Parts: sequence; C-alpha cells; structure tokens
Amino acid sequence: MVLALDSSTGAVTVAVGRAEEGAGREVIAEVSVACRGASEALLLAAHDALGLAGTSLGEVERILVGVGPGTFTGIRIALAGARSLSFAIGASLSRNSTLAALAAPTLLSAEEPDVIAVLDAKRRQVFAQRFAEDETRGGILCVEPEQLPAEPTTGDAPLVVGDGAVRYREALSALGRVPPDASPLHRVTAAGHLLSADLSPVPASEVVPLYVREPDAEVRRDLNPWSRA
Repeated sequence: MVLALDSSTGAVTVAVGRAEEGAGREVIAEVSVACRGASEALLLAAHDALGLAGTSLGEVERILVGVGPGTFTGIRIALAGARSLSFAIGASLSRNSTLAALAAPTLLSAEEPDVIAVLDAKRRQVFAQRFAEDETRGGILCVEPEQLPAEPTTGDAPLVVGDGAVRYREALSALGRVPPDASPLHRVTAAGHLLSADLSPVPASEVVPLYVREPDAEVRRDLNPWSRA
C-alpha cells in the first residue's frame, strides 16, 4: 500500500494506491484540495484519502512524495509531512518529480506519446520538461516561455500541459497543442505520482527539494542589506 503526497503547486493532493510486482499499479482513492494553507490541509487530505480507500495509516508500507519543482514552501511542507509519517509508522520513502506526475496521465494515453509538462515558476518563467512514450526525457528547464526550444517530431505535435501552459498559452502554442484551460490534464495529481514514480525506497536524507531555481526567499535575502554580515 502506497500513500502519495504533493503540495508543490496551488493544490494539496493525496492518493492511496497499491503497487504489486508483476501486477501493475492501482489508484484506490485520491483527494485534491485547492488551497493556500498546505500545512493545514495536507494531513487532513491524507486522512480523507485513507478513509475513502477503506484503509488506515498503519497499513501503508510506502510514502511517496513529490519533491518539485514548484513552490518553495509547498515542497518543504510535503517533504516534512512525508518524513514525519515515514518515521511514525515505519514506512519506507520514495520520491518523484512534480513534472513527471503532471505528464503521467497524458502519457498513459496511447494517443499522446509526446508531452511537454510546464509549470508556472513565477518571475515570468516556467519549469518545463519533455517526456516521451519510450520514457526518454529531456532535462528540467527554468526559462521564459519564449525560450523553450522547439524539437523536431515525426508524428503529431506534442501535448503541452500544466498551469504554465495555461498562463502562457499564446507563446507555448507554437510548441504543440495546449488543451482547454479547464482540462484536468493541467493539474498535478498524487495519482500521477503513483503511476509514474520509481518506487524504489530511498533514505530520508535523499528526499530533498528539487528547486531547480534559487528560492525567492534566498533572492530577497541577498537583496537585504541587513542580511550581510
């Protein structure tokens, strides 16, 4: 039994699933809440997801957490929650990229073998990564939307998904097809983590934030003359 957590974006999302060797993966229940208070909502969402799945925290053997990229505070809240739960119940830890979770539902469709996952990184930048059906992928970029490179494709144009694709639709439409704004493909989900993650256990010391870019708090501290000793 796996409990997946993510609060890297504007939503807290938790899922309960089952992963058995040779039997694939099954998402049993998921709870997603759009909110700003991830610290208050994360454990409540986990409690609700476990209830919907008809199980309890004591049955969980693996805690899977989204490590980013995304919001500085949200990433840290999810990581702290995952580590605490892992320590409390003796479950092992696994990690996964937020962009991989975003791309997963689209990649599972045989009709969409090429996906560009794009998250709004603020400061008029995006976090972006390209995924393909054969699981090859490019590196994570943090650039202005207009700087994302177009790549040659032998088939249909890639599908461009994520809140960054919604916000910068005009610029990113040149790279591929952007679904309608209300499409669920634009949302990061814990189910996406369950379906895309490498569930190999890792030590807690290796479950660290994937910021990609220096956090805003660090930038502001450098600009503060009182922080310079």
